[in-house]
Amino acid sequence: MATAVEQAFRICGARVICPFSGRDEVRDLHVRGGVLCADAGPDACVIDADGLAILPGFVDLSAHLGDPGYLWRETLVTGSRAGAAGGFTTVVASPDTDPVIDRGPLLANLEQRAAAVSGARVRFAGALTERLAGMELAEIGCMVDAGAAAISDGGRAVGDALVLRRALEYAQPFGVPVILRPAEPELEKDGVVHEGPVALRIGLRGLPSASEEMGTGRAVALARLTRARVHLHGISTAQAVRQVRVAQEQGLDVSCGIPARNLILVDEDVARSQYDTSLRLLPPLRTGTDREALLQAVRDGVAMVTAGHVPLSRVEKEHEFERSAPGGAGLESAFAATLTALDGDLALVAEALSTRPASVLGERAALSEGCRADLVLVDPLAETCIGAPQFSMGVNEPLSGRTLRGAVKATMVAGRWAFNTLLP
Repeated sequence: MATAVEQAFRICGARVICPFSGRDEVRDLHVRGGVLCADAGPDACVIDADGLAILPGFVDLSAHLGDPGYLWRETLVTGSRAGAAGGFTTVVASPDTDPVIDRGPLLANLEQRAAAVSGARVRFAGALTERLAGMELAEIGCMVDAGAAAISDGGRAVGDALVLRRALEYAQPFGVPVILRPAEPELEKDGVVHEGPVALRIGLRGLPSASEEMGTGRAVALARLTRARVHLHGISTAQAVRQVRVAQEQGLDVSCGIPARNLILVDEDVARSQYDTSLRLLPPLRTGTDREALLQAVRDGVAMVTAGHVPLSRVEKEHEFERSAPGGAGLESAFAATLTALDGDLALVAEALSTRPASVLGERAALSEGCRADLVLVDPLAETCIGAPQFSMGVNEPLSGRTLRGAVKATMVAGRWAFNTLLP
């Protein structure tokens, strides 16, 4: 009996959108042996995809899966399934686990475990510093040798510029991207929402935009100094994307990712929610002006879109707003949020969620013959009422209760169906 990757499929009648090759047309897509091919053969399973669109599989560069150590938040299995349900074919797990992924053998062990998951492909980022404490450099070379897709601060912004410089210098020869959350730790340690009129009105301590802007400026300056590849995740302010835009115009290898929910929600939504702790986020929701700047950055190709996936339990979220843990689940809602924010522009969605993040990993997200069959089938006209995550263990979906545009119908990872609502 053929294994899943040996099976052949002919997906008929879909609109196939491939920003990498520039193709956008209604045609059949053939898969055999885990790759796209010219003809899947007479024994191929036929999938009727009339009215649907096929995009390259989505890629997320910084998902917090909590495995090992925080298994009540997420496991490799549930995170992989949630990713596939959201259209993601590759998910890069953050190193902020227990123990922190700061050693080659630990990363190699996780790679072996991840090979057995049935949803999205899970890869791992190694820690930038030991225990993510921001003081001593981790074993970057050993982790790259063990298969690390990137090196990351795990969301714990490195406050020491000298340590960050040494880390970028160390990582640069290996060619892997260094994923950073731009922030000035001392400016944000007490804040819980965007600092501004809304925070003053509802009586919550603010997170100033200056924190992100200072972190972005430092990262850009050090990227220029070290020539390292830097990816900034969790960008949320207009000034930060301006800094990234200028860096790219100067030829620096600096990219950035914006959480999908930040293209939909603003700080005023926290006030309207009556202190709903699912909106206690890092980065926080910013102003409408910031949101417009983020949208323009995606349209211009300056930024990509990320799920911003930080699943948390009820124990961590059911507190007063200021005492709840920051973070929101996002893998399952990212596509609908992005499509809604971008007014249904599927080609732009494919660039933002597929082509651009894949390029950060040095990969090609394409729907051409000979390419790995990583793809997602979506219904762009469906209405999706966002509820609690179905596959993730996280309870904290910031977009819950909203009706958004678009739905993921099936996800294929290297020729196997990781998620499929089309088959009986």
